Amino acid sequence: MTLTEFISSLINKGDVTVAPAIVPFDPEDLRVAGIHLKQYYDDDSTEMPGQVPPYDPTAALWAASYLYRAIQFIQLRRLGEMEIKLHLQLFSGTQTPSAAYSADLILRYMPGLFKLARGLSPEDPLVKELEIMAAQWPFSLAGSKDIVTDDLSLILQHPSLKMAYIDRIIHARNIRKCSHPACLPLVQEALGAHADILWPEFEIDLTAHI
Repeated sequence: MTLTEFISSLINKGDVTVAPAIVPFDPEDLRVAGIHLKQYYDDDSTEMPGQVPPYDPTAALWAASYLYRAIQFIQLRRLGEMEIKLHLQLFSGTQTPSAAYSADLILRYMPGLFKLARGLSPEDPLVKELEIMAAQWPFSLAGSKDIVTDDLSLILQHPSLKMAYIDRIIHARNIRKCSHPACLPLVQEALGAHADILWPEFEIDLTAHI
């Protein structure tokens, strides 16, 4: 499966396959994959609150390539730590709201990747690499209870990302992230008078967590 086919299948069907060997992506495949990602951004941005950050093609394509390679490493268990570090490179660009949202088009599927990796040892090099990467993209891991990032300034300083992030952690009923000092008042404001409907156990869960 090419990267373009991988992106299309992931977005439209929610399931993917990957090539049985790690080989460089074809330049034409990368070009077409970029077109698909931009179209996905245009479609997805209509569902986001407020004014979304501008598109960052580099971050979007990096995220798609990263997820593709990560799934390959889950399947190709004969490959070791050196190969993992060589092919699972962290994002080399600047972390901006645009990068966070553009990468999220694909990285929002990361929780599913962690489920695939669940059978591996916590000390497995691949699991460690995935955890390091995921901690750098808290917007995409809003629903994950295992990956926690204390610095949310990049998200909370952008109105659209902030509203979407709060919605995500409420939807996931992620009390650990909802109780973050910077998030708690925003969560309480978002729940408002509808807390009994949206999250009936919120106050109980919050008290238990504290």
